[in-house]
Amino acid sequence: MSSFTVNSIDVSNLDVEQVSEGNYIGNRHLRRIPDVTDKQSVLSFARMAASAYAADETSDDWVEVDVPWNRSLGIGWDFDGVRGHVFVETTGSVVVIALKGTTTILSRDRTDTYQNDKINDNLLFSCCCGRVSYKWTTVCDCYLKNTYTCSQTCLARELRSKDKYYEASLRVFREVAKLYPTSSIWVTGHSLGASLSSLIAQTHGLPALVFAAPGEKLAASRLHLPTWLHPDSEKYIWHFGNTADPVFMGTCNGPLSACAIGGYALESQCHSGLECVYDTVTDKGFEMSLIYHRIAKLIEIIEEYDRPAECSKPLSCQDCYLWNFIRD
Repeated sequence: MSSFTVNSIDVSNLDVEQVSEGNYIGNRHLRRIPDVTDKQSVLSFARMAASAYAADETSDDWVEVDVPWNRSLGIGWDFDGVRGHVFVETTGSVVVIALKGTTTILSRDRTDTYQNDKINDNLLFSCCCGRVSYKWTTVCDCYLKNTYTCSQTCLARELRSKDKYYEASLRVFREVAKLYPTSSIWVTGHSLGASLSSLIAQTHGLPALVFAAPGEKLAASRLHLPTWLHPDSEKYIWHFGNTADPVFMGTCNGPLSACAIGGYALESQCHSGLECVYDTVTDKGFEMSLIYHRIAKLIEIIEEYDRPAECSKPLSCQDCYLWNFIRD
């Protein structure tokens, strides 16, 4: 019997193009992928994503993760940016990076990251720097003054800025890869943390099993992801969510939406990779509400179903179709 203790699939024999070590550190970490048809595996990832909101095991918000996972170290808890935890399978064969999602000013577990979280939300998930209307304060200067016109070059530059979360998340991955050079590395997260995990996965060719992500395909396209090094990386990205969650479904927008009232310009709806959607509106009679965006509620939903939601390619989708993006 194999000593490997995680339900997963061996992909070490895949015919993957080799590139120089100096250019790429991802392939050597793609040996196994999660088994997304296994309910307990999906729940373990969801609990890791939930625990990414807590500083450590002593917090009231910490969610215990089942054997064989152990927390190895925390990420960013002394700073006001990207935060989370690293979990290691007992044999050391697999490492999971779990990234925290958005903390709002109204959150019970409010931390000092909420302002930077909001800036990055409005950069990643809006059409142009969070400029919903002239009344909004933008998070970058890419709007070109003409109606619905924005600089694509400027947006890409802003996303890659060292003080923004995408680059910070890549630094996290590189540091973890140094600590665990022979392990398979997987990524997870909830909401903003889910989208950042997907972007890491597309950059370095890693598996990402994530929860309730806002549409991150818009940001991925602006970052030219997936890269030529990982043209097939999207097949290892699984987005779990439910139909009563307006953030995941891309409907928490418009001037009267709860997100807009809170100052969040969540205008994107398209996901990279595969979507694994629990139809809670039809099956459970849920009405769409931000309550169902919470990771605790999503864990309850996963537990209630007999098996994980089936994963499939998203339907044809286009973000920001009213906008004209200029390469300058």
